[in-house]
Amino acid sequence: MNLWVIFLTGLTTGGLSCLAVQGGLLATAITGQSHTGRQKKLHDEVLKMQVAANPWPVVYFLAAKLLAYTALGFLLGAVGSALQISPKTEAVMQLVAAFYMLVTALNLLEVHPIFRYFVLQPPSFLTRRVRNQARQQSLYTPVILGAMTVLIPCGTTQAMMVLAISEGHALVGAAILAVFVLGTSPTFFVLGFLATQLQHRLKLAFNYAAATLIILVGLLSADNALKVLNSPFVPSYTANSALESLGIVKPEPVYAQDVDGVEEMTIHVEEEAYKPNHWIAKQGKPLRIRLITKDTYGCTLVFTIPEYNVVQFLDTTDEQVVELPPQLPGEINFMCSMGMYTGKIEVQ
Repeated sequence: MNLWVIFLTGLTTGGLSCLAVQGGLLATAITGQSHTGRQKKLHDEVLKMQVAANPWPVVYFLAAKLLAYTALGFLLGAVGSALQISPKTEAVMQLVAAFYMLVTALNLLEVHPIFRYFVLQPPSFLTRRVRNQARQQSLYTPVILGAMTVLIPCGTTQAMMVLAISEGHALVGAAILAVFVLGTSPTFFVLGFLATQLQHRLKLAFNYAAATLIILVGLLSADNALKVLNSPFVPSYTANSALESLGIVKPEPVYAQDVDGVEEMTIHVEEEAYKPNHWIAKQGKPLRIRLITKDTYGCTLVFTIPEYNVVQFLDTTDEQVVELPPQLPGEINFMCSMGMYTGKIEVQ
């Protein structure tokens, strides 16, 4: 999971798929009125003047939306955590999330009408009720309207919701939706009032940019899931091997130390890496992996070796030992529970 990519996805998609679904609530939060037909042109001009004079309704709307989706992400992540799923089950969920994100991107690009059927839609009666009630400004403030956007999420938001569940961590789920909504906020603030003036080509450009980022997140999630599932084909492993064989990437392995006939390795577990992450050990000898953490947070606290079904949980400051039997020549891949941060042991 890359929060920066998720932020960029929100930044681009927020002005398109999310704005198309939730933009009506934003406009109503400012004016409290619905306009159609000949009134629309005059209404647009008045709307711009109102926003310039008093942007606070928009700020309240977006702040409420951020809080609501952060809470939702926390709950979705907690649901995944409460299931006490294994890393491999979590990886399967990641694959499902990756598939859904790819389908969302293809639907955004309008590649084929069939992809529309894969995008979840809220019940029509619920959508109508939210929008009808939104017009009653005396009953619903911009804060409530912003919070109500969780009831009509756009397709990209739904993909992020699936991703939050698949992570299986409440705080990570909250971070995913919070960062995504933060990304959509400036787009909502600016493009929400300029959407009627955007030319068709500009809209297409945003569509392509948003779809590209969604596809990137989806492919990264799929690649990470394949690592945890110990798949015989992992694109990133294949790419790294090719780069090493071409001499573009030069590995700097560390040799394991022989301690009473055991090949011993000490790995410092950091928030975004295992260091060192490339080891060479001798064949025919048991392996001992010493894991050390110090004020560490994140998925690296769940150290896994999929080939041997090893799952070692670590505290934020901790030291644990993983033992493996004597090995034949080959490679042993280790990683965090989400497949994001990896390493390998070459047995020679």
